[in-house]
Amino acid sequence: MTRSRSQVVRMLALVPYLQSHGGIPVNDVAAEFGVKPKQIRDDLRLLMYTGVGEYPGELIDFDLTALEDDGVVSIRDAEFMSRPLRISTSEGVALIVALRTLRASASGEELTVIDSALSKLEAAVGDTVTAPVDVVLDEVDPATHATIVQALASGKRLELTYATASRDEQTDRHVDPRRLFTEQGKLYLEAWCLKAEDLRFFRLDRIVAAEVTAFDAEEHDVTPRDLSDGFFTVGEETPYALVDLHPRAHWLTEYYQVDLLEQADDGTWRARLYGADWSWLRRLVLRNAGSVAVIEPAELAADVARQAALALRAYDEVE
Repeated sequence: MTRSRSQVVRMLALVPYLQSHGGIPVNDVAAEFGVKPKQIRDDLRLLMYTGVGEYPGELIDFDLTALEDDGVVSIRDAEFMSRPLRISTSEGVALIVALRTLRASASGEELTVIDSALSKLEAAVGDTVTAPVDVVLDEVDPATHATIVQALASGKRLELTYATASRDEQTDRHVDPRRLFTEQGKLYLEAWCLKAEDLRFFRLDRIVAAEVTAFDAEEHDVTPRDLSDGFFTVGEETPYALVDLHPRAHWLTEYYQVDLLEQADDGTWRARLYGADWSWLRRLVLRNAGSVAVIEPAELAADVARQAALALRAYDEVE
């Protein structure tokens, strides 16, 4: 189980435990849950932002003076945890969409739990929602997906054969898996790569083979990447190209990081197109040849023209 998942499980158990053990020393709580007192203190500070609203009586609270001065935990204002949760129709629909998204990346026993929750929510929302919502992810080998889920559940290291599109090669990696997540219709594995000695993201549709090893996955002192603003974020050093997008290429603005600058009368859009690196930008332009024209930088425009000419020459030689 990953660190973040084990923390969620622990905090879910903490509330009822503390409700039935008022005024208990934090050291005793830590011993009961098998963690250090500092971890329990961190959990409690996070729980203080948890509840059903934002006002007193709607958020879990603790006696901070008793905790800091005497090392004693006293929980307050957590009675709402035992009350049935009431949600609006819009909140119910949002939960249904979230569960369908989660279902698209789940497997095994997870599917049973998600389907059970979905059936109850959909029954509660009823006929007030008429438009169906489908969540579609790129197809992934079910065996690969199941292997990764198994490794995450058992806390084991994975051995992967991974295809790197930018270099057109396959590499063997040993990784310590941390979590699965979806972004822009693709399923990713976040894992510590022993080869790179750093956190890496692996697209599941590019994993050629996956095998659970006999070694336990290790905990690594690294901060998980914040994905709340999306998987791809623009920074000062992010490469970008100034391009003209033909109407056939307007769809790119819905899938990639693009800043629209001008819209011509003939339907051409001038835009800044961002990419992970220059080779990725070159490949994207070449895949959309005739619909995307590079204006700047001149080096990228020349590179695209050279690669396109080589491709055309190869076709001529075949004929």
